[in-house]
Amino acid sequence: MSLVRMAEATCPFCGISSLEPLVIETHIDEDHAEGQKFSIKYANHQLGEYSQHPSFSHQPTWDDDGHFTKCTRPGCGEYVLLNDIDEHLAVHKSLAMSEDDASSHSSTHGHSAQTTPDGQAKLHKSRNRRTESQPKTVPPTLLDYFSGKSVHGTAARRPPKSKLPPGRLGRRELGPHAFGKRMPDQVRRHLLSDAQPRQINGIGTDGKLVRRTVIENENAGLIPVLADLCSRDNGTTITYLCHPSVKHVRKLRCDGNFCGYWNIQMVLTYLRATGVLPDMRRTPHVLQIQVTIEQACDNGILAHGRNETGGLRGTRKWIGTSEAAAYFSKISIGVGAHSFEDESYELAVVSLLDHVEAHFITGLEGSETVGSPRIATRPPLYFQRLGHSMTIVGLERRVDGSRSLLVFDPSFDTLAGMRSLLRGQRSLDILLSAAWRRRVE
Repeated sequence: MSLVRMAEATCPFCGISSLEPLVIETHIDEDHAEGQKFSIKYANHQLGEYSQHPSFSHQPTWDDDGHFTKCTRPGCGEYVLLNDIDEHLAVHKSLAMSEDDASSHSSTHGHSAQTTPDGQAKLHKSRNRRTESQPKTVPPTLLDYFSGKSVHGTAARRPPKSKLPPGRLGRRELGPHAFGKRMPDQVRRHLLSDAQPRQINGIGTDGKLVRRTVIENENAGLIPVLADLCSRDNGTTITYLCHPSVKHVRKLRCDGNFCGYWNIQMVLTYLRATGVLPDMRRTPHVLQIQVTIEQACDNGILAHGRNETGGLRGTRKWIGTSEAAAYFSKISIGVGAHSFEDESYELAVVSLLDHVEAHFITGLEGSETVGSPRIATRPPLYFQRLGHSMTIVGLERRVDGSRSLLVFDPSFDTLAGMRSLLRGQRSLDILLSAAWRRRVE
């Protein structure tokens, strides 16, 4: 089992190093800063919570005038890092375009599925970098409309920044609920009840009535359909996909980002389907995963994470690579975390793509061929970036020589057109949207 992230950092002043780059960044900001702040390049989102400390204030710490905003698109509500707003909105736009294309597929029947450059979300190398010229406050812009804030009048004064205990992560790493002790009862009820299995009646591909067990936020069978879509894309030369048992798990409709947990669940769908976890009858929900992570810390497995987070159980704090590694280690699944960092961002990207491609190529023996795509026997990859995680389910090579990741993003629902394809109710003339494809160059 492999966990992928972008990297390790060392303090240039005192030599302290950590597998969690943002820990080093916070350390530099608070222990070495003299009028200005430093930024660790290519840092990825990491775990954390708060630990008891006599001088610790329970009021939220404002990190650099805030780092994220809440998406007000209907049905979304995701907390998005300011640097990622363009990409997040681009995916929303691509989803809408794909649904429009699917609804009018009869007028384009017979054409190959193509993805336009506007439908590809690009990760620019400036995404995680701050500059000295960056303003300390955000002036009224389109962001204010996106956030649902008024652009009239003056902005409310924010409380002064509190100094965190050593090693403790803040809102930038753990999200808007970094200092919450307990999630609201309503959120807890959603997490417990909204993903319960239920029986439904439907029409099978043979036209007969079938009874199926479904879970509201899971969709199975997408990998073969994705392979079929890729085979119809004239801009792709070859596509590698993970084991076909992997399900797409989307977020539940509740207040809080739990993307790390949804991605753990996606990896678990593979482990359960392939018999690696024969005693796991059902995929554990978020609260159960939190308990397992806490038990891992109790057993000395990546126990430093508790100092950084202060404890996860019953909270809405964001998690990252270390928590995922702790969880899988606790359930006896061997994991390897890989960070990608280089003086040149472009070289780090190439290293990431090389690693992902090699991962899937090693599983081609006994793979299924669907045109140019190859459905391998390899597991998906847990992929962590600053502020958000996804599950890598494949990689494609384009005719122009570029490579793209194919991901299951828990922030977005499975396309209605894809669900129709799974039921055999729609033609394959549908765009392969940015909901699946990510350019990282």
